[in-house]
Amino acid sequence: MKKIYLLGLVITLIMILCSGCILPDGKPLTTESVTEKAEERYGAGKVKVKQLDRKTWEISPTDYPDIKYTIKQKIGHGGVIPVPAYTDDDNRMEILGKIVLHKFFSRKEIKNIEFSDSIIKYKCNVKSDQDVEALCSKLQAMCEYMNEHYSSVVKDAYVLAYFKEPRGAVPAVAKYKKPAMRDKISKSKIISYLDSKYGSGTYTFRKVPSDEVSHEDEVEVKLNAYPDMPFYLATSTKQGKRGQLTDTLYIDMIYNLASKFPASEYDSSSYLEVEGEENLDGERYYGVLLRRYFKWGDETGVIENMQVIRKALRSYLDQYPVVNYSDYPENKHASKPPICMVVSVQF
Repeated sequence: MKKIYLLGLVITLIMILCSGCILPDGKPLTTESVTEKAEERYGAGKVKVKQLDRKTWEISPTDYPDIKYTIKQKIGHGGVIPVPAYTDDDNRMEILGKIVLHKFFSRKEIKNIEFSDSIIKYKCNVKSDQDVEALCSKLQAMCEYMNEHYSSVVKDAYVLAYFKEPRGAVPAVAKYKKPAMRDKISKSKIISYLDSKYGSGTYTFRKVPSDEVSHEDEVEVKLNAYPDMPFYLATSTKQGKRGQLTDTLYIDMIYNLASKFPASEYDSSSYLEVEGEENLDGERYYGVLLRRYFKWGDETGVIENMQVIRKALRSYLDQYPVVNYSDYPENKHASKPPICMVVSVQF
């Protein structure tokens, strides 16, 4: 851990020092280089380029008279050692979005759409299968329209769509805990805690050996009802409860179940990902992220099939009380783990 910290410190120092004493890597943009780049996209003689200032150019493709956007030079970082380097971005997808989005989405829905460089990012909250179906239909139709009518504009661009279920109740101890080290807790205290919460004889526990780096020296617990799904003891850091034992059952069971979901039965692509997600968009989520990337034109039916997978994932999760109650095994407070489905389309 110390070596990783030192390496990070060295890289940071290099960035600070280099940013002030080394010229950026690569070449700055010129009207000639911008024109060449634009003609690679639209064809020779099919684009007008106008320099607006020292770092900004206006691009007007003649085959798309309603499209006029800008490309700007920036200083970023590139390479293994992150020294300054010339880069650029453009707002073509934002300009295209203003033309296209209203054909498919309501004003309220458009407020949830963001633009960054060559990406349209759509984040929507969903509460039912019907919500997902309706929004997926709009996504499919929009992508078809953009590809048919603006193929050169959207080439290499992305549309990212997030279909996010709202977060349910998260166990109260979720925010305030740290790993419990076996050598600092007596066996009797561990047994007393586990007996009181899960019942005597319903579990096993062990000290994680040193060759298992991710949880070295922690206390691993397995419930008899879920023998292949470990979780870990923790100590509370909440004021007034500091040092009291708690555990990571809820989120670790979400991780375990997500990793065991038989995704390949529905989609054999390596681009399909199913994983537990503790945090999403900077907030505690305690749910499952279902994500699929595909390149438009290379595959068909992906958006539709993702809806099928999402339903199958929900049915799968519903089988396990351990993630459907925030107070398992008392099972008094129902709390379904939310699913966030992400479809990433590249043109």
